[in-house]
Amino acid sequence: MKRLILTSVLFLLCIIGFAQTDTLFTRKGQKISCKIYEIGESEIKYRLATVLDGPIYVVDKSTVVKYTLSNGFTERLRPDELSLENEHQEIIGNREVIKIHPFGFAFDHITLAYEHVIKVGMNLDVEVGYINSSMTNNSTFGYNTVYNNSGGPAYSVGGYIKPGIKFFLGQDFSVKGLKYAHPLKGRYIKLDFAFSYLNFQNIESVLYGNNPYPLTGPITYTSVTTDLNSIAYGGFVNYGRQFILGNILTLDYYVGLGFTGQSSSYTNPNYLTTINQNYGYYNDKPTVSNYYGFIRVPTIGLSFTAGLRVGYIIPCKKDKKKKTPVTPQEK
Repeated sequence: MKRLILTSVLFLLCIIGFAQTDTLFTRKGQKISCKIYEIGESEIKYRLATVLDGPIYVVDKSTVVKYTLSNGFTERLRPDELSLENEHQEIIGNREVIKIHPFGFAFDHITLAYEHVIKVGMNLDVEVGYINSSMTNNSTFGYNTVYNNSGGPAYSVGGYIKPGIKFFLGQDFSVKGLKYAHPLKGRYIKLDFAFSYLNFQNIESVLYGNNPYPLTGPITYTSVTTDLNSIAYGGFVNYGRQFILGNILTLDYYVGLGFTGQSSSYTNPNYLTTINQNYGYYNDKPTVSNYYGFIRVPTIGLSFTAGLRVGYIIPCKKDKKKKTPVTPQEK
């Protein structure tokens, strides 16, 4: 009988004890029965209800949805909109971006880039471009000396691709609570491979007759027209920085340095023959330096690249979760 009474008393005390405990509700869906000792500006201190004389735990308030005290008082914790920690909280799961070069059209090319977070601190970044000199009717930009049979810049068409990996730069020290603001934001080093193809159409070489100097008769010449196919390929190391604008867009700029190889071919094999034999005005061999995805120093191979890109952050598919019910005290 005494044992039954003792057991009943202990059971009653446990019920009373748990009824007088507090409760924390976390953003991960956890429900923690505890005794809250302190609610500070940025953290909450508590002990577990099962071990009231145990260690004191500290939880960041940004990870808590709401708390309920033993007296029935409930408060829902709303994220501080001005807090850097919550700056991009609403899009933390959005990790894909579609980008363009907003000024590419003015330089005879259109680009499209795609960025995807592989893991925090490392992103896949692939850029492709379509080249067509008819966009502005100016295909040289002071770098390519390729002319058509009218003496103007030769019409060119082509494309390029630049697949790469971004490595975001972290800090060299540790601070309590320091986290990435967002895996798409920050300074980075990008390693990428580049391949570019250009086709120049109707370029001309003129072979002058072997008339003695001074000229004693009419000048004779032969015109040879051909297409030029030129490719360049190599690797780059880039430094850049990416910002998030309004949790919708990204703004990304970078500069890079690398080395590239080059190969050219002509559809008319007689074209090079006229260049080697000619001593007239049109005897210069075409030089291709601007491959749009990058600029190459002829013969040396040293190459440069740069870009300014604007991107749209693709919303991720969110799982439908049950919302925490709102109690009368919260209204």
